[in-house]
Amino acid sequence: MKSRVFTNFDDDEIRIFLSHTEKVHYDNGFTVFRESDVSDKMYIIQEGSVEVFIERKEKKIVLATLNRGDFFGEMAILRKDRRSASIKAVADCDVLSLNRDAVMDIISHNGVLGAKFLFNLAEVIAERLIETNREVENYFLISDALVENEAFRKLYFKTHNK
Repeated sequence: MKSRVFTNFDDDEIRIFLSHTEKVHYDNGFTVFRESDVSDKMYIIQEGSVEVFIERKEKKIVLATLNRGDFFGEMAILRKDRRSASIKAVADCDVLSLNRDAVMDIISHNGVLGAKFLFNLAEVIAERLIETNREVENYFLISDALVENEAFRKLYFKTHNK
């Protein structure tokens, strides 16, 4: 299986890692979890796609669409905290679930494998953070232009009214 979670893993390491996972199927439209749920599992997509979203003021804000090889829910492995977004299958999905205890077991029995896994998670999380920072900057610039620039404000509302 191809996933960035397995970067620099050899075949034996992938086999060991996969032995700690559980295969789960979600039908198209199924909500895997909701923002603020409590869980200790992350998921790696084998087949299908999911949508990552939040809901604010009765509006759904899609943050990302993830596909084969992508993973989600990884913060549950790193922190004991509530989910920061909701996940919904947008196609039939086969995923591998991995819980925090399984990761701790991998780390305690094979520190190098655990370190590779955590490093791979950190690399993708860092990339996602960089992209989020770019989006926040864009939203700030748009917000600032709406407040400061009357011509932009008029153009924006003219093109965004339904």
